[in-house]
Amino acid sequence: MPIDAASVAAVDGARRTNGGVLPLATGYTFAALPATIERLVAGGPGHGLPEAALGEAPERVERVVLVLLDAFGWRFFERYADDHPLLRRFVRDGTVAKLTSQFPSTTTAHVTTLHTGRPVAEHGLYEWNLYEPTVDALVTPLMFSFAGDGRRDTLRAIRADPRAMFPTDTMYRRLADRGVRCLAYQPESFAPSTYDGVLLDGAEARPYATVDGAFARLAEDLAIPGPSYAYVYIDAVDAIGHQHGPSSAAFDAEARRSLDAIERSLDTLPAGTLLLLAADHGQVDVHPVRTCFVNERWREIGRHLRHDRRGRPIAPAGSARDMVLHTVPGQRDHVIGTLRDLLGDLAEVRATEELAAEGLFGGPPGPRLRERLGDVWVLPAPGETVWWRERRRFDMRFRGHHGGLTDDEAHTLLASLAVE
Repeated sequence: MPIDAASVAAVDGARRTNGGVLPLATGYTFAALPATIERLVAGGPGHGLPEAALGEAPERVERVVLVLLDAFGWRFFERYADDHPLLRRFVRDGTVAKLTSQFPSTTTAHVTTLHTGRPVAEHGLYEWNLYEPTVDALVTPLMFSFAGDGRRDTLRAIRADPRAMFPTDTMYRRLADRGVRCLAYQPESFAPSTYDGVLLDGAEARPYATVDGAFARLAEDLAIPGPSYAYVYIDAVDAIGHQHGPSSAAFDAEARRSLDAIERSLDTLPAGTLLLLAADHGQVDVHPVRTCFVNERWREIGRHLRHDRRGRPIAPAGSARDMVLHTVPGQRDHVIGTLRDLLGDLAEVRATEELAAEGLFGGPPGPRLRERLGDVWVLPAPGETVWWRERRRFDMRFRGHHGGLTDDEAHTLLASLAVE
């Protein structure tokens, strides 16, 4: 069944930057989703997404379920909308809105926004790897570890304080204080975590072994009367895409498995539940063999980068689709010029202040983001990756990736359906 254009809300005036999609500050933007949820389940001012994004959904709903299908951006909705019954049902009986993601188009930025209700410009957790001033080191926030360690909670060895690193004002606490029961279902492969211990404040954690098991527990929880908000996070599509690429048969199989599980849940949810399906970003095909490692292409680059208190270069922040460098004062322009010459058409090299002036962070960077951002960004061309290689710490093995500004990374969706 072809997608009915009349049932799909268009991106509200999305603009372009010379590097790709310019994330919206208002309108059809992922950053407006948390305020929309608060409005639906707890009432209040009409902040959030435009009303058309939810079609004929009521202004107030007793139960809201948000399923975050990691990496299932707009390109994948279009790929499966014609032949998967769940997506056909959203199109036929609900509403599907096309949104812009935040920049960078990363899971860290978007799940933190969902947990706090704050855009990345305010909460400041923008990428998988970033500089954390409270410990003067490059860290991986979701793992609460030093970047490159490859295991969780290594920051505990220096007694780092997660409450100093992570935002503590959560949406769940605000909703709970207004009488809304909040539930968070996440894979037990990483949940609970140190990050969750701060960002899920106010929610009841529900680690799950299987997606079907998560929805079975969800149905039991929602049978309890009273206003409820449930967050269900599914990571398998993103994980398989990273490993095999989003054009692979493995990705197709995993995407269909996840959609099938969500569809099966529809018959178990209480009538009147508003089901929301969203993605944080998309994903593009890349190939590790083609990765350009800047510290191999330019072996003296480390001399021009800031170092942390352990003597390590503060690199690489970001990811292979949006690499961020922290340069020594006075060296920024030299680093930008040299990398532009070395990389050519392989990537754009931009100053942070230029990106901020163009509105890429959805608003002026707040203090938490400013203190973490470097001053040089490397934004690879579609399908390309630029990264840093360091034995046993940093490499690039992904066949699918995200973080950049291309349509396939930065356009995502919100689908809504009232369960009858």
